Amino acid sequence: MKEIGCHFSFESIYGNPYHATDLLFSSGRNCLRYILREKHITTLFLPYFLCESLSEVSSFEGVQIKYYHVNQNLFPEGICEKDFHEESYLYLVNYYGLLRDEIDDIIRKYKYVIVDNTHDFFDTKFHDADVIYNYRKYFGVPDGACIVSQDLTLSSEYKNGKSLGKIIEMVERDESDKFLHYPSFLEADKFFRNEELVYMSNFTRSYLNALDYDSIRDRRLENFRLLNSMLSSYNEWEWEEKELSYMYPFLIQDGERLRRYLKEKNIYAVKLWPNVLWNGSNSSEKERVENMVLLPIDQRYSKDEMGYISKTVKEYCYQYQRK
Repeated sequence: MKEIGCHFSFESIYGNPYHATDLLFSSGRNCLRYILREKHITTLFLPYFLCESLSEVSSFEGVQIKYYHVNQNLFPEGICEKDFHEESYLYLVNYYGLLRDEIDDIIRKYKYVIVDNTHDFFDTKFHDADVIYNYRKYFGVPDGACIVSQDLTLSSEYKNGKSLGKIIEMVERDESDKFLHYPSFLEADKFFRNEELVYMSNFTRSYLNALDYDSIRDRRLENFRLLNSMLSSYNEWEWEEKELSYMYPFLIQDGERLRRYLKEKNIYAVKLWPNVLWNGSNSSEKERVENMVLLPIDQRYSKDEMGYISKTVKEYCYQYQRK
């Protein structure tokens, strides 16, 4: 019998965590770990163009890793369909959400595929594969990711994760000056590298039920449209009829210098996967890491922030690029 009475804990919130699945985990790493175990995968084809955390997970699980390159359109290249079977899978990353319309074609080609939709949380289209979504990359929560699957079921073997150590960083971020919380963020991030396979924490599960996903999606898409309307002529990356909700991918020569310039103006643009610079990637993949500047478009911001970002990028381009 649980204790009766005493002080309150957080209220339980009942609702919808957007994706229709019970496979709720603490992190994207643990989503992959679960798939590897439940499907008894022995070989995983991972792209060079990706962070090292997933190769660390695969190696820890005793899975053989075979790496592949992606072409200029971010499609897998140099691998054969015959290499894939029930114990050998392709790990497909939907980079920045740009492959959304091509995912099903790639699944039909390779058949045994795990889709990483970290960059396209709001994609709810049916895909005949295990698809990983990451709540923590889109919302202010201490942990959280999920798998949408046609055949995987929930196992009672694992416990719920704990969010206390991770919440501290978020509270400091909310209540302190800029960057004073950053050491706590690094400490919280260590949890995921060393964490055993656990489900999503009760706190995060409840919190996610309270989010207004439609308004968050709409705000992100509107911010994307605003930035794209103001910066598309300066952007060296072109796409057709795409609306993205993760970040605005802005490709420019000497992207590192632009990131430094933005930081001086209090704009923090993400640089994904610096490990690609030394992990065996080809020159185009390395160039993309260096020069792809990911500009924030998330739900915290509105047209005012998008206008400031655009103004700052244009100032940089005039000063250094002479566009």
